[in-house]
Amino acid sequence: MGFIERFFRNTEIKAEDVLSFISQKIEENMNLEYKDIETYHDPDKLAKCIASFANTDGGLMILGVSESRTKDEKGRIKRIYPDKITWGEISLDKEKLENQLAVRIRPPVSGLVVKPIRNEKDQVIYLIDIPKSNSAPHMSNHVYYERLNFRVRPMEHYEVANLFRTNWTMKQKLVESIYEPLSSILESHAEKLGQYDCPDPRDFESVMSKTYYKAQMPFELLENIDYFVEQLKRLDREEYSVRESVFDIARRNITDYLREKQGILGKELVVLDYVLVNTKPMKHEVKLDYHLTYELLMTGQNVSNYISKVHWRDVYQEVSIPYGAETYHINLHDFDEFVWSKCLKEVVENSRIIQFKKDAEILSSEAWDLIEMIIEY
Repeated sequence: MGFIERFFRNTEIKAEDVLSFISQKIEENMNLEYKDIETYHDPDKLAKCIASFANTDGGLMILGVSESRTKDEKGRIKRIYPDKITWGEISLDKEKLENQLAVRIRPPVSGLVVKPIRNEKDQVIYLIDIPKSNSAPHMSNHVYYERLNFRVRPMEHYEVANLFRTNWTMKQKLVESIYEPLSSILESHAEKLGQYDCPDPRDFESVMSKTYYKAQMPFELLENIDYFVEQLKRLDREEYSVRESVFDIARRNITDYLREKQGILGKELVVLDYVLVNTKPMKHEVKLDYHLTYELLMTGQNVSNYISKVHWRDVYQEVSIPYGAETYHINLHDFDEFVWSKCLKEVVENSRIIQFKKDAEILSSEAWDLIEMIIEY
């Protein structure tokens, strides 16, 4: 949960929500900062504050709310409260703000959210959600800052060193507990999806259930993993009907061939699990079952080419097809030419199968992209 949602209890924020929030007079603290909209024109000051949030515990900056300060008897600031909204003109655009921050904070803060809020006059303020960073420490203009309550101060050398050491140790544990297992799963999924075989979305559960380490993952990576899993679940639901379509095409064309060439009269379709491809001299049998049928038809392979790769020393002569009390034998070349070629043609023309294959290819590519993203971290 980001800080916008934490403070406002939702993510669809309107001008009246901000008015309601500042009316509560919540004082500035470790995770909350108010800045007058005029600070938009002082990106160095903004970058300093944002880097301090990222280096400490994260937080929310409301850029467009002036401050009301209380002081002690010595004139020192004791507390800072919100005063009023200071709306900015329409020319204060989001992209310029993001670019100004990006060039001033090193390394960039991953997962930083800049959310514009506009009133009825199209004037603007900004909610800036800064996550606690997994890449800390961050510099602003070559200085490391941290946040102490509502104050921002430069970090001491030993504090910077400790933060580097802590995050390096955490990264090592993330690699061992999250990144390496995730990469292995994603590689397996990418390969299966490339064969139009939808892997089990539950494969991610054992890794992503490690909530402590999951909480340390960069927001962008976590968001992309969650999206990938959701898309995989959708594809998994679609795969059942696609497989049924492929099996129906194969069974129907094999049965139609037997009716035409062998004169069978039965209404039932051939059962794929009992279709065999026979060989000599070793007398091997390759079962043309549902799994192999799906693989060959979805990847555009004919039976004889596949068989020659699997048992290249043998010569395959015929396909045996049990039907009723009889077993019918078809020359393998004739089976490919008169049966399998029709199956392949129907598969490549089936709109549902076409869409499924496109979706699987996209997800396979996304899996490889996620592996690249993990490597970068």
